[in-house]
Formats: sequence, structure tokens, C-alpha cells
Amino acid sequence: MDEVKADKLQLILLTGCIDPAGMHFTNLQDIEVRKSQYIEAIQYYLQQTNCHILFVENSGIDISAEFNSNPDLGRLEFLTFKGNNFDRSLGKGYGEMMILDHATRNSVFFQRSAFMCKITGRYQIRNIKQLLASYVAEKKEIMVLLGQQLNYSDSRIFFATPSFFRDILLKYQDQVNDLKKSYFEHVLCKAVLEAVTLGYTYMPFKYKIRISGQSGTDGQFYKDNFLSWYFWNLLHILRFKLNRLW
Repeated sequence: MDEVKADKLQLILLTGCIDPAGMHFTNLQDIEVRKSQYIEAIQYYLQQTNCHILFVENSGIDISAEFNSNPDLGRLEFLTFKGNNFDRSLGKGYGEMMILDHATRNSVFFQRSAFMCKITGRYQIRNIKQLLASYVAEKKEIMVLLGQQLNYSDSRIFFATPSFFRDILLKYQDQVNDLKKSYFEHVLCKAVLEAVTLGYTYMPFKYKIRISGQSGTDGQFYKDNFLSWYFWNLLHILRFKLNRLW
């Protein structure tokens, strides 16, 4: 496990695929729309957090020039590679694993990070400040939303130390296969459970995730309604506190 030092980076890792090139289960195929959504998301996290931001894109389209005049350029790292030509039956989750693997091998920020908050790159997490603060305050190594049956996890956003990504999660890459209905969300859950058995410290999300953005899978927009989220968030916090009592 990683030794957390004060001089290490708090890192947001945004995964991206600007040109999905007909990927299975990906309704949103428009390259320009996807590109603009990634740019908006990067700008959002620059404004809303003090974190360093790593954007890793796997279709060979570099958007770093969009930020050349940004005063926060030093907080940004862009990696792009041509990694979207694998067997389409494996699905976009396999591509997500390839992105994470590329980040661990090539990112300067990754090597300097205390932890990474991985976010699907086009989504804007409206309560990102709350989530970051709760993760840092609890001093745990992994924060992931797991399903009640412990066979599925939310992969849109999760927190973990670099060694979790490098030494545990990426071992499961070859198990991601959409055709066999073994999705990224399933193998992420397996990796978390293995990590806990190895002594990694885990916590669930204290707050309900509030997402703004368009789903790449079905093209639908998340309902970013504050009042609705606020009600469910109160229940989420209560459940979190009750679990702490047991």
C-alpha cells in the first residue's frame, strides 16, 4: 500500500474517448459533441477543485491545445493514444481499463499522486467538493459505491490509491467482456473485495453522487435536480451514519 505524504498530489483522473468509432452500447457517437463535453468537464474541475487533473484519451485526439492559455495549465496533464482498435465485442469497459493502464505507465502525475479520483470524463460531479473532503477526512484508501449484493460497483466515480489501480484493478482487465456480460463495474467490485482482504481500508460514499452530463450508453441526460438530490442525499447520509453504529 501507498505511503501518503503531504507533498503528493490529489489527482482527478478523467477518462476519455472522443471518437468511439461505433463502439457497442455507445449511443452517443458525435465526435464534436463528445469533445465539447470533455472540454467543459475539465474546465469545471479546474474551477471547482484545487486538484491536479489528468485527462487520458484513447482515440488519438489531442485537446490539450484548448487549454494552452489557461492560467491553471500547470495542474493539467494530457495523454492521448490510439487504443480504441480492440475487439468491439469486449466493450467500452475494456477500453476504460486500457486507459487506466496507459495512465499508470505514462503519467507523471500518477507517479506523484497520493490518490486518484477516477471520473468518467464527460460527467460533472456537482458535489465533487463534498466527496473529496469526505475521502480525505476519513483517511481510507478506497472509496467506491458497491451494490448490495457485492457483485457490482458504480464506476462513474471512485477513489483509490495508486497501488490499487496498478497492483490490483488492472489484473482484472482481461475479465472485462461485454459480450459475456462481464462489465467494468463487475471487475471493479471484484478488485475492491480483493483489496479489502489484502488489508486496504475501504469506505462507502458518505454523500449521494450528484451527476450532471449525458450518458454515452443511451444518450440520456442525468436529471440534475437539486431538490430531488437533496432528499435522497439526506437518506444516504443517514444510512452511512447508521452503518457506522454497527
